[in-house]
Parts: sequence; C-alpha cells; structure tokens
Amino acid sequence: MTTALLMVSLIERLSQANVIIGIILAALGIAIACLSRRIACAARKTDKVPNDDSIMITTKVIGLIFIVVALIVMVIQ
Repeated sequence: MTTALLMVSLIERLSQANVIIGIILAALGIAIACLSRRIACAARKTDKVPNDDSIMITTKVIGLIFIVVALIVMVIQ
C-alpha cells in the first residue's frame, strides 16, 4: 500500500503534520463554500439573497482559497 510518487505508506503520509493541516483547511473551505448562501442570508438579515450577492460571492471565493491553500500545504513536505 504505497503511493506511486513518494513510496511512503498511506498511514505514514496521513500522519504528517502538513497533511493533517491541509485536510482541516480543505474541510473548512468546503464548509464555507457550501454555507455561503446561509452566511449571506444571516449577514443581510433576509430569507433569500440573489445569486449575484457580493457577500455570497466573497464567502465562496474565501472557501475556494482555503481549498487551494490546503492542496498546496498537502503537497509541500
């Protein structure tokens, strides 16, 4: 059970600090991106927000930035 690129077992790779931090950042990014509509509704104090709402777009972008940073952190050893 080794990875083709690094020849390190999966358990050893998942126990590295940068991989754990990357997984946490990715989970936060996914949660922020998925909950962006609810965050915008709470910020605007309305029940519905349009798809082009600036708060919703900003929170989605922040979530995607978290995911990209997580992928970069996971690759760096």
